[in-house]
Amino acid sequence: MEDQATEQQPSGGQTGGDSAAATERWFDASWTKVHPLSPLVRGGLAVVAIPGIFLSYNWQTWTDAWQAFRSGEIQRSVESNPTPFLLAGGAVLLVVALIFAGFVLSWWFTRYKITAEHVMVKSGIFVRQHRQARIDRVQAVDLRQPLLARLTGLAELKFEVAEGDGTAATLAFLKKTQAEELRSEIMDRAAGRDEPAASAEGSSAAQGYPAPEPLHGAARPGYPDQALPVDAYSAQGPSGAVPPETAQRPAVAADRLIAKVPTGRLIGSVLSGWGTVFVLIIVLTAVIGLGIGLSFGSDGGSASVWAVLTGAALPAVIPMGIAAITIYYQQFSTGFGFTSTATSSGLRVRYGLLETTNQTIPPGRVQALQIQQPVLWRPFKWFKIVVTVAGYGIGEKRSVLLPVGRLDDVMATAAEMFPDLQVQNPEEVFTAGLTGVGTELGYSEVPRRARFFDPIVRRRRGFRTTPTALMFRDGRASRQLTMVPHERIQSLSLHQGPLQRRRRIADISIHSPAGPFAAKLKNQDLHAVQDLFEYESQQAARARRYSDRNHWMRPEELQEFERKAAEALAAPEAPHAPEPDAAAPAAAGSLAEAPHGPAAPHGPAASPTHQEQDPRDR
Repeated sequence: MEDQATEQQPSGGQTGGDSAAATERWFDASWTKVHPLSPLVRGGLAVVAIPGIFLSYNWQTWTDAWQAFRSGEIQRSVESNPTPFLLAGGAVLLVVALIFAGFVLSWWFTRYKITAEHVMVKSGIFVRQHRQARIDRVQAVDLRQPLLARLTGLAELKFEVAEGDGTAATLAFLKKTQAEELRSEIMDRAAGRDEPAASAEGSSAAQGYPAPEPLHGAARPGYPDQALPVDAYSAQGPSGAVPPETAQRPAVAADRLIAKVPTGRLIGSVLSGWGTVFVLIIVLTAVIGLGIGLSFGSDGGSASVWAVLTGAALPAVIPMGIAAITIYYQQFSTGFGFTSTATSSGLRVRYGLLETTNQTIPPGRVQALQIQQPVLWRPFKWFKIVVTVAGYGIGEKRSVLLPVGRLDDVMATAAEMFPDLQVQNPEEVFTAGLTGVGTELGYSEVPRRARFFDPIVRRRRGFRTTPTALMFRDGRASRQLTMVPHERIQSLSLHQGPLQRRRRIADISIHSPAGPFAAKLKNQDLHAVQDLFEYESQQAARARRYSDRNHWMRPEELQEFERKAAEALAAPEAPHAPEPDAAAPAAAGSLAEAPHGPAAPHGPAASPTHQEQDPRDR
């Protein structure tokens, strides 16, 4: 969020004309009010919630009142003295009227305006607030529909930016069709699709940034004789000029369904999650308590012992049961009806049972991606994808890119976020990161001299680099694969404890905005992570020069993105083929931009200079 200002109302000493002028300056004709039914949607929840809270804390009072109503005592009291009941009813109506009046005033003093550069929202009755978000810094736009909003055909828009700790601006509520059109317009502006094509030329110079440097000559760790290719997704070449073939805008691609979660699979994933573990603990506790109680037989002390066990177990079992039900409902609600669709504005996901949410996640705004496979999901070959998007924070609900899916769903979704790893065998590299072990296909592993630290996950814990991303894999029972684009790496750090120094190993961490996971790898070879540290420090800076600092996807990038994603999905599954010769051109339909030779599949940590040459590692 670029600007957030709070202003007080004009003081009472000003004249009416001055106050009117101040009000006119605060809200002129260019500002628009939200939908008139917004107070009903916002106030209706409060009217329902307040009696519910009062009822929950005064249950006995309401029970006594119901019994008095059934017996006719209340009717007789009203006939004899109606004044107290009229006053109570008037007080309730007054409270409801005040609640709605507050929401109506809030609606009247809430206006928004969309300019060429900002989304601006002004609100406040006594204390005025002006919130604005730069459109070119918008990370994501969420369309949310609570239950009352769904019934009235309204929706809420939430704008997320990288600089803010929370939501930058919220428009509640608009017509759903209007909200969808506004979201598409904002995402198009954030992508730069509303700008003339000629304005792309020299945009970096206009912003004061130096011209990007070519990546040729920057060797990767483990590839001393190979240079990185030019970024295929940059709209600008090394000289900063726009290629002639990208000067015209391509047609916007039609929406494509990427993944859909069946209800049966969702129920199975929920039942095989941690909620089931809590339920099993509850059942086990109850069975043990019942067995102990029945084991005393019919002796005189059995009743007292059973009462003691019941009194001790219920306070522990009831909260655990409520927690298990809550976990089940949250997982089912956030995954119900989940669909992901590739649109011109990014990957659009929709989910929700009572409250539906539509999120548009631009690939260029994803800071990191992690694929998870819990241990109970392994027999079903299910996976989950979560992402880190600047502005979302650590809340995992909006960070879920796929709640549960098979390998083909995972690859199709990941292809939307990472359309090209720029290696000769991207499917094999990706699958090895999910399920593989050892140093095959260039992944590193924990050195043998450090197997005392990681006796179980030693061969799964490692990393690999590609020309476009850094990949971390970890976990033996519950598997994880983390992918971070080079241009999204903000900083790196190495950590080494006293015992790690003796074994010449270290931990490496990738720093990115707050999200549902952390990119960290433990107990890696010291020389390997030092090489990786130096390589990523240079490569991240170079990759950022090629990526536009504001716009996340341009039309020419989208066209290339769609083409390569389609090729990745259409590639037939085949056994290992021999590596092409370094002098041969890349095969047709391959995702690699340029051949890397026989050494290309091997990652930086697989270099024989670190682990294999040390006899103490064997």
